[in-house]
Amino acid sequence: MDSSKARDAVLLLDKEKGKTSFSAIEEVRRLFGARKAGHSGTLDKAATGLLVVCTGSMTRLTRYFLEGDKRYTGVIRLGVTTDTCDAEGEITATASLAGMDEGRIRAIESRFTGRLRQAPPIYSALKIKGRRAADLAREGRDVDLAERDIIVHELSILDADLGSGTITVDVLCSKGTYIRSLARDIGEFLGTGAHLAGLRRTASGGFSVEDAATIGEMRNFVSGLPAEKPFLLAPEQALADFGRIVVADGVVKKVSNGAFFGRGDILSLEGRSPFIIMDGRKNCIAIANVDTDNWSVEYSNVFNR
Repeated sequence: MDSSKARDAVLLLDKEKGKTSFSAIEEVRRLFGARKAGHSGTLDKAATGLLVVCTGSMTRLTRYFLEGDKRYTGVIRLGVTTDTCDAEGEITATASLAGMDEGRIRAIESRFTGRLRQAPPIYSALKIKGRRAADLAREGRDVDLAERDIIVHELSILDADLGSGTITVDVLCSKGTYIRSLARDIGEFLGTGAHLAGLRRTASGGFSVEDAATIGEMRNFVSGLPAEKPFLLAPEQALADFGRIVVADGVVKKVSNGAFFGRGDILSLEGRSPFIIMDGRKNCIAIANVDTDNWSVEYSNVFNR
């Protein structure tokens, strides 16, 4: 796939530390000359790892990736609590780690797995009456964010260094989980306080950071070098779990305008709803829920080329 295809595609970006998600996707947009770009799940400025970026007409696909589970590697520092729940904030409390042992730390694997209630950090992008909670907190206002239901499918300790007071964890969790809040709650459970010292997103939905490219690698690709990672995806690749319907050339315009098509208009059908509707050259022209028993078509996206 040549670089011009990236103007209307799904791209896997390995975001570097120190950049906001917004500035990162804007850099991608400008690099490939895309009209617009969106992403499916923000990463904090200090975090690194996978951002699923949709460009051009494919920004309509963003919503399909928002619901997916996320996987992170996080470094939690015990004994130091901050107001932002991460290393960027002001220290609000410290505590001794005397008496802490690996057995107590291992208890977090079961305690923080399953369905949990979690309060988001007050320094977050969540809105309160139209204003970001973080902005209100910086103004010294009281910020009250309701707890939310989350699911931690897996939490595994990769390393526990009692000398430095850090725990490295691998977490697979549902959409909306704040790893900063998880670090805070782990510190409270252990009685030491804690904050998130480092974070890397390693997977989102069915995508892996191993397939993602850094902005430098994307620049090399634009300059004509072969892609080092399979970071550039056509819609049918990104939506691999969707069914496939290929329609005859004579009804492509009809589908592109969101009009009904019948069984006799299709060349092939595989999988189940929702379906990617494609022309004979396998270009994605629409996404629709199709009742194959009663044959009804309900479009969710139409890519009018």
